[in-house]
Amino acid sequence: MSQPLLDAVPAAAPAPFAAPQAAGHAAASAASGAGEVLVALGVVLLVIFACAWAMKRLRGLPRGGARVLAIVDELAVGQKERVVLLACGGSRLLIGVSAGQVSLLQEVPADAFSSAGPDTAGLPSKAPQADFRALLRRSLGLGK
Repeated sequence: MSQPLLDAVPAAAPAPFAAPQAAGHAAASAASGAGEVLVALGVVLLVIFACAWAMKRLRGLPRGGARVLAIVDELAVGQKERVVLLACGGSRLLIGVSAGQVSLLQEVPADAFSSAGPDTAGLPSKAPQADFRALLRRSLGLGK
């Protein structure tokens, strides 16, 4: 190549290795990318919690069709143990439910229950419950 051809091409100014405008842009895009990831994670967690809440609320809704089996009442007797009263046809079944086992405790005739609820003879009577407003007034010393 000839020397005049090289002289005709303007010499480019030496550029620094890491141009400040390029480095600043990369840091800003990394921060915005992390922000987008956090927002997406938040949305996913929100959807998971919303689905869990909906399943908990919809669990007790009646299903369509005629029901043959129904839970009349249940009582927790331990951390994972329950006593459940089932209505099945004309009889009632008292079952014990634990983490790894379900067992029949007793078959209870349907006429053992009145329309007012289970027989409470022999059970301790409940003390009358005061309303919250009266308890708060009494605790604050505002009289009755």
